[in-house]
Amino acid sequence: MSHDFDVAAICAHPDDADLIMGGTLARQTRLDRRVALVDLTRGESGSRGTPETRAAEAQEAARILGVAHRECLDLPDACLESSTEQKNPVVEAIRRLRPRVVLLQHWRQRHPDHAAAGRIAYEASFLAGLRSYRPDLGPPYRPFKLIYALALTEHHDVIPSFVVDITSTWEIKMRAVQAFASQFTPAPGESVPLALDRFQQNVELASRRHGQRIGALYGEGFVIREGLAVSDLLSLDVPSF
Repeated sequence: MSHDFDVAAICAHPDDADLIMGGTLARQTRLDRRVALVDLTRGESGSRGTPETRAAEAQEAARILGVAHRECLDLPDACLESSTEQKNPVVEAIRRLRPRVVLLQHWRQRHPDHAAAGRIAYEASFLAGLRSYRPDLGPPYRPFKLIYALALTEHHDVIPSFVVDITSTWEIKMRAVQAFASQFTPAPGESVPLALDRFQQNVELASRRHGQRIGALYGEGFVIREGLAVSDLLSLDVPSF
């Protein structure tokens, strides 16, 4: 089945994909893969910045990563749920974008929106392939593979199915993260602002932890629920000891 995009990342908020998989997305674009980003919400419930500012920052981050397309589905921030009403816009986006691979957020998350986003994207990917389901949302299409990204400060006990070496795209990832400058500007009355340098340290710590698993400086971890097909055992390039 033909596809229009090689990869689509579907995440809850405008900066989620950049934070947890930005290095991987940048590597894909370097390989001339067509990448799309789908933000479910505008992040309008956040304490910092405005939805309009976040939208502009998201487009700048996408430019830095080199992705071909970024859009927002305008689902309600802080109210994501796996309902038919919220899944249908994602079904339409999947059928329209036709990605071969969908990257989504891990199902076990502290932030309710992140966990819900993973469920919405998973269920929408299934529904999108049903010929008789809402034909008004476009021709049926189902992605070939779903891949779950691990969060920055969670999942310490989760062993990734694989880790992408993002050492060569680390600086690109961080420039994309820094594009969301409004998130590092304290809101009025905020007592504990999140300084950019401290936040960058947290991002670096998580990336170094994943990278250590594969002998790389920086990495991003992912989980898949199915087995991987391997035809050549010698192509597995990570030592066991």
